[in-house]
Amino acid sequence: MTTDMPGPVLAAEDLVVEFPLRHGKKLRAVDEVSFTLHAGEVLGVVGESGSGKSTLGRVLAGFQRPTSGRVCYQSADGLAPREVGRHPHGHRDVQMIFQESAMALNPRMPVWKLVGEARQPDLGGALSPTARARAASALRKAVAGDLERAGLSARAFADKRASELSGGEKQRVAIARALAARPVAMVCDESVAALDVSIRATVLNLFRSLSRDAGIALIFITHDISVVSHLADRIAVMYRGQIVEHGAARAVVMDPREDYTKRLIAAVPTLERRSTVR
Repeated sequence: MTTDMPGPVLAAEDLVVEFPLRHGKKLRAVDEVSFTLHAGEVLGVVGESGSGKSTLGRVLAGFQRPTSGRVCYQSADGLAPREVGRHPHGHRDVQMIFQESAMALNPRMPVWKLVGEARQPDLGGALSPTARARAASALRKAVAGDLERAGLSARAFADKRASELSGGEKQRVAIARALAARPVAMVCDESVAALDVSIRATVLNLFRSLSRDAGIALIFITHDISVVSHLADRIAVMYRGQIVEHGAARAVVMDPREDYTKRLIAAVPTLERRSTVR
């Protein structure tokens, strides 16, 4: 885990998210959740469907406004409050990787432009054709580095359309696009759930290298505790909107305190559990 930055790069402070129900009732999807995250650290957020983990992820990335509480992120002056929920496309500083990345990729656009949008969303604008061509050439060169960091050869993939890519390749393009925004943190919501087992391992290793080498903080959301047991530094277990257990990944998996955590671990085959714990 990298800790070069003085203090956390992301902090959730008493986050609450409520959704209205009939007859004036409310569903509390996230209930007083707080945590901090440092550069290069990986936090696994684990829980069953309906536990509130995906709602939490959307708040952290700026897609969902909390009912109360706040999210803070690293800026030049340290942690600064973030105005969440105001931008339909989230925030550049905290990027989100979804389970179905294909839905966020224009199938007709070449990969280099898909990634380049995150670096320079208004490419062209009022520029002359010559200046626009120069800007596009410079952007393409910059994007090549993002693709390489995501494990894709720029020479082989830059001109491909999203429709020509496999599921694993689309996920890597989504990661490259997130990297192009130069985030301090990435929220990965079931990001490997739709991938084949062999491809899943490769993408998980990519996430680990990004956290270790690039110093990007990761919030890895999943229902499968075996996925994060070899990736995360810490694990937070969510149940009914609350974090019911939180600690070092190995301690949570090998010596869980809560019955709910024990049930999640018991659902993982023993051989898989042993092979994934660091």
